[in-house]
Amino acid sequence: MNYHPKVSIIIPVYNGSNFLSEAIDAAIAQTYDNCEILVINDGSKDDGASEKIALSYGDRIRYYCKKNGGVSSALNFAFGKMTGEWFSWLSHDDLYYPEKIEKQIKFINDLLLKSPKINLRRITVRTATESIDKHGKVIKTPSYRDVPEHEKTIDTILNNILNYRLSGCSFLLPTSCLSDVGKFNESIRTVSDVEYWYRLLFAGYEFYCLKNDILVQNRSHGKQVGKNKVQLFNQEMNDLFIWIADQMNSNAEYNTISNNEKMYYYLIRRRCCYAAQYVKENYLKNKSASIKYYLKYPFIAQYHALLGEMRNLARRVYRKIYVK
Repeated sequence: MNYHPKVSIIIPVYNGSNFLSEAIDAAIAQTYDNCEILVINDGSKDDGASEKIALSYGDRIRYYCKKNGGVSSALNFAFGKMTGEWFSWLSHDDLYYPEKIEKQIKFINDLLLKSPKINLRRITVRTATESIDKHGKVIKTPSYRDVPEHEKTIDTILNNILNYRLSGCSFLLPTSCLSDVGKFNESIRTVSDVEYWYRLLFAGYEFYCLKNDILVQNRSHGKQVGKNKVQLFNQEMNDLFIWIADQMNSNAEYNTISNNEKMYYYLIRRRCCYAAQYVKENYLKNKSASIKYYLKYPFIAQYHALLGEMRNLARRVYRKIYVK
């Protein structure tokens, strides 16, 4: 490969002694030979267990400890310490396959061969993922067959409202994006990663996906924030979708009835009712014929609500069986 940039792998950890060594081992095992590994202890309260694990790796990693502030604050702290041209986030409870970084850099090299003038400061490259349980057993492999290698921005914006495929740890991001769109929003506790990917989308970044390469394992377990702070998670998701709707409709290209209808139905199916009502009242009411607004939308919304209930039932069964 002609293009051989340094990649910073950032591992934020909080009370992570149960999985941390596996994550560090996965980072060290990367076949790409120009990586640095930063482990950020976000003020763990585990009698030094996480710190002991990190320090056992010596100079194979760079270890820092900070006051607790949440995963976004740990990532933002790492941004001031890393030296890579690209960076990749690895949660302490997730895993990379050994070829993760190498295949992403190879993909970037292939892009450069096809389009030598491509602006690498304005692209992101992510991979397919799979879910594992707390023991590392694969329990779910999401389908990426409907995700193109290079998706139109509006399609990424809408499709990932319903079928979320923007796994944070699968991304490889140019460090320059930090000066462009800023750091992670530390006031958002459960969905700051989602907000950041959408911020990149609305800033015009090109999203590429190695859809045929499962290179990340996302671990599902009962102690994850999205599962033990459900009320906060639901509130922040609704607030985020309202922000996405406002951003989408401030763009003349995206501000269409068709796009807003799709967003409305997807939000109904996700059971994000507050956000769905917001889209209906603010972006469909004044653009739609009265008969469509008062007759068609409520009727179709019931259909999507039923699909949403079936979806939630399937999720509850899945979590009951696999997520402990």
